[in-house]
Amino acid sequence: MATPEPVLEMHGCTIAAADEAGHGRVRDVDWCVLSGERWVVGGLPGSGKTRLLETAAGLCPPLAGQVRLLGRDVATLGEREARVLRRQVGFVYGDGGRLMSHLTLAQNLALPLCYHRNCELEAVADELDQLLAAFGLEAMARRLPSQVNPAFRQRAALARALALQPQVLLLDNPLAPLNTAHTHWWLDFLNGTDIGWPCPATVVAVTDDLRPWLDVAGRFALIRDTRWLVVGGRERLSAPVEPVLRELLAAGNART
Repeated sequence: MATPEPVLEMHGCTIAAADEAGHGRVRDVDWCVLSGERWVVGGLPGSGKTRLLETAAGLCPPLAGQVRLLGRDVATLGEREARVLRRQVGFVYGDGGRLMSHLTLAQNLALPLCYHRNCELEAVADELDQLLAAFGLEAMARRLPSQVNPAFRQRAALARALALQPQVLLLDNPLAPLNTAHTHWWLDFLNGTDIGWPCPATVVAVTDDLRPWLDVAGRFALIRDTRWLVVGGRERLSAPVEPVLRELLAAGNART
């Protein structure tokens, strides 16, 4: 069997704070995600999880260190190279996925298809229909995001992120606004349930509640007081010694 290739590498990275230019939010990040791995990074609210994910995706440069995505140093890429690389990375924000508020769900899902192929909506109509059907969004395709339940907005954001069938999926606390039924749909999809659209083999999620992810991820890391800590596999979560880790594992108990 071939040795898995690194998909994401971060070496000596300091992650910039979202609201303080020049200040580090997460320090000393050394991380390697191999092809086919499922990682979950836990951290309390405001710990820098979103900015970590944005840095990993090449959307935000680190204050220090190097980020390599799919074998490429993102700091050295030109605009065209960066655009080609972004096709291979799906990114889903939390709280509704940051859909374009003036576009219908169908138009939102078509955006990456039309942008990267430089074509009109009509040219991707068949593919768009398949995407809407796979994610259960057909009935609300012509609605604006504001007219749709937040859980389906989140699902639409996932569909948009996967429209180009990327190699890597990055998830920013996607389960936070969801009820039990919608959470189960996401976890089933990530665990391999066939919905008619592929899920990337490599997935990285950040969260403030680790419990729903225990059966999805094989590797875990932690942001603790601006510091980066690789926890390891599931077996390392059975008797956690880190107070923050215990809190993130107990978060689900408070909701059940």
